[in-house]
Amino acid sequence: MALLMTFPCGRCGKKYSVYYPKKFIASVYGTMTPAQAEREDAEELASGAIDAAKRRAETDGKIWVDVSLESKVTCTCGKNLNLNLADHPRVPQRKAAAGTRQTGLIAFPEAPKKHHS
Repeated sequence: MALLMTFPCGRCGKKYSVYYPKKFIASVYGTMTPAQAEREDAEELASGAIDAAKRRAETDGKIWVDVSLESKVTCTCGKNLNLNLADHPRVPQRKAAAGTRQTGLIAFPEAPKKHHS
């Protein structure tokens, strides 16, 4: 199944239907090998799934964007849109780049003892 996301322009609200090939997703997230991603992309293209998704998006009035061909788009209102998921902070960092995780105990201050009179 192809990864399709719909993004509205932040200025005018025009909707973009964005197709992310598995080869691109695999390069960002590392979820599969490049060969596996290429094979699945080729199967989806050959089956007509990508063309059907494009027709559906355009029928709904959305602008079709294939991120493998263009990831930065200028909307008709003039706003620049960066559709590359790798450039957005929600993308998890690779484990090697994240470094080691700190572990340990957090010392909490002791509560003052009540004195009974």
